[in-house]
Amino acid sequence: MQVVRRIIRVAKTPVTLLLLLGFLGYGAAWGYEHATAPRPERPLTPCVPVDVGDKLTPEFVQVRVLNGGTKGGLAKNTATFLRAYDFKVIKVNNTEERLEKTIIVGNSENDPEVQLLLGFFKDATARGDGRADHVVDVLLGTNSVRVTNPKVTSVPVEGPVCLPSGTKVPTPTPTPSPTHS
Repeated sequence: MQVVRRIIRVAKTPVTLLLLLGFLGYGAAWGYEHATAPRPERPLTPCVPVDVGDKLTPEFVQVRVLNGGTKGGLAKNTATFLRAYDFKVIKVNNTEERLEKTIIVGNSENDPEVQLLLGFFKDATARGDGRADHVVDVLLGTNSVRVTNPKVTSVPVEGPVCLPSGTKVPTPTPTPSPTHS
């Protein structure tokens, strides 16, 4: 009996350590597997029909400005230019695509937000990719040229325009009613 107790007392510490080491190894393997797993794609938030009146102006358009040229700072400077006209620039970065001229990418080439942005760049082309959120990408090339004084700062629309969800719609200011004396 004493021999069994002695064996248990001697074996208790190494067995406990081995169990803890196994538990630690399992936790490390589980953590590594989950840390290196690809992130699931975030579901696209579809656009929301917004009544902007009879014309679409820059304050309703969300833009990502991406530099695909060889000049540094092109996207940042262009974002500042677009913000001066009230475009909502939500991202400024680079793109892997190498470009010479500006490409405006939206849901469709004919969407009003794409057509509006085309007026701010010389020799820009439009591209549609079917994106559901209606955010517009401005892909800048090495020879991109901005129009310094754009003649058109709005485009006519009929009915609601599909814009990214979360677009802030200005509340119309009520017109004062005439007073009678």
